[in-house]
Amino acid sequence: MNFASKLALAAVLSLGTTALTVAPAAAQKKDDKKADPNALKVSDEFRKPAAVAEAAVKAKDWATAEPSIVTAEAAAKNDDEKYYAAWLRLQLELSRGNENAQIPALQILSVNPRTAPDAKNAYNARLNFLLGKAAASQKKHAEVITYMAKARELGEKNLDIPLMMANAYAATGKNVEAAAEARNAIEAAKATGQKAPEAWYQFAIPKAIATGNRETSYDWLAYYLKDYPTVKNWRWAIEVLGQGAKGADRAGKIERIDLYRLRRITNSLADRGDYADYAYAAQSSGLPWEAISVIEEGRKNGKLPTTDPDGNRTFTAAQAGVKSSPSLATLASQGGVGNADALLAAGDNENALKLYDAALAKGGDANEINLHRGIALQRLGRKDEAKTAFQAVKTGPFVNVALLWQVSLDTPPLS
Repeated sequence: MNFASKLALAAVLSLGTTALTVAPAAAQKKDDKKADPNALKVSDEFRKPAAVAEAAVKAKDWATAEPSIVTAEAAAKNDDEKYYAAWLRLQLELSRGNENAQIPALQILSVNPRTAPDAKNAYNARLNFLLGKAAASQKKHAEVITYMAKARELGEKNLDIPLMMANAYAATGKNVEAAAEARNAIEAAKATGQKAPEAWYQFAIPKAIATGNRETSYDWLAYYLKDYPTVKNWRWAIEVLGQGAKGADRAGKIERIDLYRLRRITNSLADRGDYADYAYAAQSSGLPWEAISVIEEGRKNGKLPTTDPDGNRTFTAAQAGVKSSPSLATLASQGGVGNADALLAAGDNENALKLYDAALAKGGDANEINLHRGIALQRLGRKDEAKTAFQAVKTGPFVNVALLWQVSLDTPPLS
């Protein structure tokens, strides 16, 4: 997930060069009492190779610079000589993009008394960043977090910082922190006018869900689906939060139907398999009205062929089921959650809502009832009431389903 380009360090180098009052080739002579007291104090042994290296660095003649830098490093004895040798080394290794070799030079510059205070912060920021990258390559997760946090504190802006911290936190089981750093990376990318990769969202969402924090999970799903509102991503999100909708018990069947309904309302029923499976799930759950409407919709949009044997078998069974069932008017007059479910399946949302409200007042399963109340209200265009109903699903197997339905209220439908 390396999204950022390598840092050029232009600011750091500017600070480093302005810290030099006099270059080695023009250093103070021992008997010049009027010379600048801040001038670099260097020996002839150091001055000669340093002067050659300095000229070569300015000319970007790195082949000439390298042996002279090596000689200057060997000759460096005092702080001034060590400072300038390290500065020359840094220029060479920056030109090569050799981050590991930049570390020793930065270590010297970050503590050298010749380095200006502001430059020390910049050098230390870069040093901690590079040490963090080295720790990441060795899977030393605690060190990654320590170094990257310090680099950020000192002003390093590289986008790799939140990415590597997110990975390090995830590797140590700190899901809250991992998701937060992924969010930092996404926002940093947006601040540069770039769009963060989908993989960053998909990395963070399971971490957010694993925290058990409903608001955080909702926020992440909404964040993702608003930025990437595609059929594929709605299907992925539904799969992530719909892991429990696999059981054969009543709760599992309800979850499965309601997640198919969510795919339908977001226009993310993708293919023949979605329509055929959805219709079969509705029919086998005693909701033939919904099975018929799903098959008819799939046929109309060309996603479920009229010759499909599974779809045709389900359609025939559903038609027989409707004929053998009481009329919708009768169901509405009888009341009860089961009849409310039938009305919801048949698209009679107003009467379904009335029965759900009555059942809720009598003390029925508030989580299941509010989930279906929310669906009816959303279909009726009563968005704020629907959101309240979905938020009222607090515990049990329907929490994640209600969460996704709530997200669908705040994301535009797919075309």
